[in-house]
Amino acid sequence: MNRRDFLKQSGCAAMGTTTLLSTLTSLGAVNGAMSHKKYGSKETEADDYKALVCVLLAGGVDSYNMLIPTGTGGGDVGYNEYAATRSDLAIPDPATILALNNPQCTGFRNKPCSYNAFGVHPTMTGVRDLFNNGKLAFISNIGTLVEPLANVSEYESGLKKIPLGIYSHSDQIMQWQTSVPQSRNALGVAGRLGDLLNAMNANPQISMNISLGGKNTFQTGENVSEYSISNNVSANNIGLEGVPTWWNNAGIINELRTASIDSMVSQTYANLLQQTYSNTAKGAIDSYAIFKEAAKRIPSMATQFPTSSLGNDLAAVAKVMSVRNNLGAKRQIFFVTYGGWDMHDGLAAGLNLRLPVVSNALKAFYDATVELGIADKVTTFTISDFARTITSNGLGSDHAWGGNMMVMGGSVNGGKIYGTFPRMVLTNNTQNISFRGNFIPSVSTDEMYAELALWYGVSPADLCYVLPNLGNFYSYSANNYPLGLMNFNGTSISNIDRPQSCLTY
Repeated sequence: MNRRDFLKQSGCAAMGTTTLLSTLTSLGAVNGAMSHKKYGSKETEADDYKALVCVLLAGGVDSYNMLIPTGTGGGDVGYNEYAATRSDLAIPDPATILALNNPQCTGFRNKPCSYNAFGVHPTMTGVRDLFNNGKLAFISNIGTLVEPLANVSEYESGLKKIPLGIYSHSDQIMQWQTSVPQSRNALGVAGRLGDLLNAMNANPQISMNISLGGKNTFQTGENVSEYSISNNVSANNIGLEGVPTWWNNAGIINELRTASIDSMVSQTYANLLQQTYSNTAKGAIDSYAIFKEAAKRIPSMATQFPTSSLGNDLAAVAKVMSVRNNLGAKRQIFFVTYGGWDMHDGLAAGLNLRLPVVSNALKAFYDATVELGIADKVTTFTISDFARTITSNGLGSDHAWGGNMMVMGGSVNGGKIYGTFPRMVLTNNTQNISFRGNFIPSVSTDEMYAELALWYGVSPADLCYVLPNLGNFYSYSANNYPLGLMNFNGTSISNIDRPQSCLTY
């Protein structure tokens, strides 16, 4: 039997071979086995359910054709500037852009928004409807930052720290997941959240972090990592590859095999790596059994999901949420990937194909959370490697920095654009650092994640563990939130828990 077959037949493939070996050799797994460090939250006794769903648009989405200025008169010349600068990339007929009703653009750090009227790509009817119904918001010109950069002069001075590899896929896709852009950090935002709050869930065998995108940095913490499933979730299947069937799983052969596996993973090993491997394998088998039993209780749902890969993934997320009580889950974070956005050419056709997939899947998922009665308990948000240049390379757009992301859910103060939408011009623009049109972010990933973390139940005293750079952008005080993005339903977090400094971590 070769190594791969051994891993599969021992049941470890429920996590996936790559996930298992990455977990074993990562610093987080070793630290978790050795230290058992605990991080508290004043919300850990809460009995409510909350979930975050991260949708990674891998490749760097051209988000300035997703959210578009539409003003053509009365002092608002947004569409004219957009069309002139984007040239062949622009939506040619402004009448086809789907209007957002009275979109309040909040402005940020004393930088007012340049335009008053906005719309979304002509194919994004679901997103248009969610926004206009107050269930979705945009965060404009958001990106990775170590500390605030006010303008081009600060960027060029060399006196401010900037993220590593601003235009690098590998760096930026990692930094969006870690929110520590000055280093190639192995721990992700959801992983740190899991370190804090995973104990809220009744079944320690089930990770708070569930991935439909395989091994990822976002969900890797010091003591917590992702549990990977596929989107093949039904009442008879949870989308995991468990112990393979052997003659219909019946008879003495199966009993001997099961006993052998249980004996192997139950041993106590002197070698730390061996013991961690054994614990991980046993945890995978135990988790699979719990998921398999819970899957039998997945209800039929009226909501129809599109048959795209993203639609199937979000449908699976909804099904897992539907049996959250059977899994003993009070807190869950899901990770989903939808790629193909690195459009250096064929951009117009590519966006016409891919943006409606995102829009339709998000709308169906929100409708499913309404059907399940948890719309105000689930917040979904998009991330991407980076934005793209606002000028054309002749065929598409290239790597840039700050762009536009979406946040959706019943607790989102929707119908607004948070942050500062930049002027779509190249000259006399303090945010533009390139002749191609490349914007310094006005909102950091830390600020978005901090707002989500507070809503999720993290104490302000623990924010700096989740977001080590947060002190460069935000200091908590009662009823003062990073963006004002989330509805906290009138609850105020005590100022006693206010963090003194984020330099501790």
